[in-house]
Amino acid sequence: MQMLDAKCLRNNLPVYNHEDGISSSEMLEEYLSCYQLHPILHAGHKLFATRQTVLGCTLFVQHYCCREQSRGTVVVLHGYFDHSGLYGHLISYLLEIGWDVLIYDLPGHGLSQGTPLSIDCFTTYARQLTELLNSRQDRLAPPWTVLGQSTGAAILIEQQLQFGYRDWPVQHQVFLAPLVRPFGWEQIASKYRWLRFLLRSVPRSYGPSSGDQRFLDFVRYQDPLQHHRIPVRWIGAMLRWIEEVEQSGSLETQPLCIQGVEDETVEWRHNLGVIGRLYPGLEIKLLQKARHHLVNEEAAIRLQVFNLIEQKLNSHS
Repeated sequence: MQMLDAKCLRNNLPVYNHEDGISSSEMLEEYLSCYQLHPILHAGHKLFATRQTVLGCTLFVQHYCCREQSRGTVVVLHGYFDHSGLYGHLISYLLEIGWDVLIYDLPGHGLSQGTPLSIDCFTTYARQLTELLNSRQDRLAPPWTVLGQSTGAAILIEQQLQFGYRDWPVQHQVFLAPLVRPFGWEQIASKYRWLRFLLRSVPRSYGPSSGDQRFLDFVRYQDPLQHHRIPVRWIGAMLRWIEEVEQSGSLETQPLCIQGVEDETVEWRHNLGVIGRLYPGLEIKLLQKARHHLVNEEAAIRLQVFNLIEQKLNSHS
């Protein structure tokens, strides 16, 4: 596989200035090929890929517009370790059922700027999301659905808790395998108490987060935009966020939460209890045999996930 020159690609992306971005550079073609995103454009959909500085951090933002008249926009937040290039299945499905997609690489992920995989606090994620959507509000077809995978769902929760939706046309929320406590939370918290003084990062472990072995192998051995160590600083930010969110009051919206029962990445039973208290109107769908990375599960399970998302998008609740 040809390696991407991430720094060069990042620097050569057009800057977002409220006008359509350009997606025809040779290097972006390599990106689209690496992550098998070409079929989306071959199907007649459009991509406007830009770099946009948000609160001092340059983010890689992709705005996909469906070939027919749009039914609205789905704003997608990817999970920890992930980046937008891994979300082609979801992006393609949403476009084919008539929804535009806005997705961006979190700071320190993919083609976005920042110390790899690091953050000072989860509120920074939420503040960046708020500023990004405010800056593009007049360019995103309403209504909006906000959708987050794992840490992406945690960011959506934090954004709503800290800033609210203001005058955004948000109609639905979808949480996929949402992060509150990760699997083995107590051990992680215990080790953090002394690791934070001794180490800056720890090795990343690769568990069976999906039933699609090709996806797992790609992420571990072939993806040029992966990082293989976890900053201890990020662990601290996560642990502080867990403490805060588990003590938060309730919200009135009614998200859809899709969770795999074979998930060994998060402590999902506990997490659903926390999110259920936070959202008394929470709708929970449990999927047998599904693991953590729901947007990249094996095909049959992935279709179940996407069908549930489509049902939510079609509902008026």
